[in-house]
Amino acid sequence: MAKTLLTTLGTGDYTETVYCFGERRAEKTCYVAKALCQLFEIDRIILLLTEEARAKHWSRLQEDLPPHVEKVAKAIPEGKTEAETWAIFDVLVDSIEPNTRLFFDITHAFRSIPLLVLLGAALLRKAKNVEIQGLYYGLYRPGQAETPIIDLTPALRLLDWLTATDKFISTGSALELGQLLDRVQRDFYRQQKPGKGDPRPTRLQSFGQAIRDISRCLELVRPVSLQEDLRKLQRHSTQELAEEVGQFAKPFGLLLQSIQDSYSQLALPADQKEDRRAQVQKHFQLLRWYVEKRFTTQALLLAREWVVSALCLCEGIQDYRGREARQGIEHQLGSLIPREEQLLGDPPATGSLIQQEEQPQSLPPIAAHVPDVQQLADLWSRLSPYRNDVAHVQMNRQPLSSEKLESFVLQDLLPKLEALFPELTRTKGELEGDPSSSQ
Repeated sequence: MAKTLLTTLGTGDYTETVYCFGERRAEKTCYVAKALCQLFEIDRIILLLTEEARAKHWSRLQEDLPPHVEKVAKAIPEGKTEAETWAIFDVLVDSIEPNTRLFFDITHAFRSIPLLVLLGAALLRKAKNVEIQGLYYGLYRPGQAETPIIDLTPALRLLDWLTATDKFISTGSALELGQLLDRVQRDFYRQQKPGKGDPRPTRLQSFGQAIRDISRCLELVRPVSLQEDLRKLQRHSTQELAEEVGQFAKPFGLLLQSIQDSYSQLALPADQKEDRRAQVQKHFQLLRWYVEKRFTTQALLLAREWVVSALCLCEGIQDYRGREARQGIEHQLGSLIPREEQLLGDPPATGSLIQQEEQPQSLPPIAAHVPDVQQLADLWSRLSPYRNDVAHVQMNRQPLSSEKLESFVLQDLLPKLEALFPELTRTKGELEGDPSSSQ
């Protein structure tokens, strides 16, 4: 794949110097673009030029560049106004073809161009699958025989951290943060060979894997596996990790405590991991987390199953994940709703449930475990079909609207569950008395 250099020229009088990058040196030249073509074996160069810069430097630069390099000049305005700034941005982005291997040089850039190049690079990577090879700046110093070329590529990674941070704060997903930690450790050993006793990253990769595993469990609604992965996270959360992050992944240091706090609240204490009631309480805490993050689909999937789990415990069934037990509870819940009113998304009319005092034999055993059996019937008549509607992705003649589903989750779901199951919807610290006592 051809290597492309995108650079700019101003109107200054550039002085000849020897540009160097590490141990490599280019021929003496007044144009850093020529040096970069030599140092990185560039195949194509794109120059962003104002009319004045083109008149002063374009002809001379063409003669100075290696003959095999394809040369393309793009006219840009001076960037004195917001409109001109966006015009420069458009030229920059439109000049690059998809799947290009791209080098950026901002040595002679002026006004807002360095910022535009940085943002343009970030956009090109995502929108056009451009492979950014490097972002460079020639640090010219008068009177010095050589001019070092500074690698500013890490600045692009800072944008990656920004994007991943925004995703975590918005959605709770740390998948991208975990991938960045993995890359930091792999890149370190790929690029360096630390000597004996030199500091080196050894924990970033495993911690990154741990938070990726948690994020996948959250995305795919795996509350049981989530507890296993949360325990792994706690084992990785050490002072040594914090020190390693501070040395090799500084941007992540701003988030480390936030991630640990956000995920740890969902974890069962070690002494409660076999406590079925504590497990179901944590599942409700996860449900609350989904609602707070506006994860409507995950909330509906978990809430429907949580009601069954809660009633299993109320019935004294400790193996609340057993299929036979769950089917029995589901059958009882279904019996609360008259067949003629089991319409998708429509709760039964007020008073439609046969009242316990009139015909006590008509109510299933689970009715004894909630303060208002009519509310339970109302909830189940909506929750189960809403979950099914989501699972069947509108493959029916009368699908529910997205607004209706979201409104139910964000406004009704948690209050209704809290009213029906006051003990199981509170954490241990919120309960009065013994949390293991039956309702």
